[in-house]
Amino acid sequence: MLNRTLSKLQWISVFMLCGGVTLVQWKPAQATKVMVEQNPLLGFGAIAIAVLCSGFAGVYFEKVLKSSDTSLWVRNIQMYLSGIVVTLVGVYLSDGAEIKEKGFFYGYTYYVWFVIFLASVGGLYTSVVVKYTDNIMKGFSAAAAIVLSTIASVMLFGLQITLTFALGTLLVCVSIYFYGLPRQDTTSIQQGETASKERASGV
Repeated sequence: MLNRTLSKLQWISVFMLCGGVTLVQWKPAQATKVMVEQNPLLGFGAIAIAVLCSGFAGVYFEKVLKSSDTSLWVRNIQMYLSGIVVTLVGVYLSDGAEIKEKGFFYGYTYYVWFVIFLASVGGLYTSVVVKYTDNIMKGFSAAAAIVLSTIASVMLFGLQITLTFALGTLLVCVSIYFYGLPRQDTTSIQQGETASKERASGV
């Protein structure tokens, strides 16, 4: 869709990032007395559909941002307006009675408004990242955010760091470094080697 190619090192860093995020979020299964019916096939199918939709949306969003002269902020307004409409429909379908009784902003505290502000700034920042880098780098920044949020949970809530988290954090950091490395210009190296061989054959 974007006529772009990735180097082998970048492909390796992407898979390394996937493994790192998996290790960071890995939690061993815990025994419970509550019996819950599960359908692994349906669950994996839902995950696969969500992954495909998210990936396609990210690539298409980058294509829209970079293939037109429309301002980044205008695109943000267009996206957020459609998102607001869809979200409002869902809210009123699920909690319409309570909203009519208590009001839409019932329960909103300063902390809630602060979280909303952070989410809004994060959305704008994501658009800037996609506009001036790419949607893959957006995934790397999201992975780094997962690591930082876990570290914040350690400091604020006393969460214990496990070996899998440490290994996952290391993989995430290394993958970000590898993906950001500039590509080597193999063409100039080959031209230099060809010229040296021609001089050697001439001698």
